[in-house]
Amino acid sequence: MSNGTEMGDNPSEKMEVVRSSEVLFTEQQLIIQSLKQELEVNKKRIAELQDSIRRLTADFENYKKWTAKERQTIERTAAESLIKKLLDMYESLGKAVSTKTDTKENDFIEGIKMIYKEFSRILKSEGLEPIPSVGLPLDVYKHEVVMQKVNDEVPEDTVLDEIQRGYLLNNFVLRAAKVVVSQKSAIPENTQNSEKSEEDKGG
Repeated sequence: MSNGTEMGDNPSEKMEVVRSSEVLFTEQQLIIQSLKQELEVNKKRIAELQDSIRRLTADFENYKKWTAKERQTIERTAAESLIKKLLDMYESLGKAVSTKTDTKENDFIEGIKMIYKEFSRILKSEGLEPIPSVGLPLDVYKHEVVMQKVNDEVPEDTVLDEIQRGYLLNNFVLRAAKVVVSQKSAIPENTQNSEKSEEDKGG
């Protein structure tokens, strides 16, 4: 004999189960929403960190380039300073080699020639090369004018003579060549006037 409504058919129990399910679903939705928000925050943090890493990497690469350039500048400056000090000795050896001497001094001169040749090889390997001058147009970056001479046979500002040789070191001017350049002879004023009068007569 039935004693009334069974437990599973109790409406209040069913409502309680439904409410519990809704609460559980709501809680799950809140948890999911919270996780999504946290995920978005973490994504932003990761993006910011990646951006920071990229910027730091770029800064470090720029720093390496800068230090390499600074090192090259320091090395070049040191080389320039040393080679400048050696130029006078080098040129003195060159003059000694080209000077005519007695046969008794031939052995000594041959020794000087060997030293000069080796000296030249070392300086060339370091990037030293003479600046071409005589017969060329004046180059204000490579030539220092110390004198002008009248010469109508060549274009004006042609290098006629070299007083002191100039040098390039790795394509940079180490020492400008001191040179003599040509200039045109001045046309006398009376000649200009006579030429003008001849033109007037012809007109």
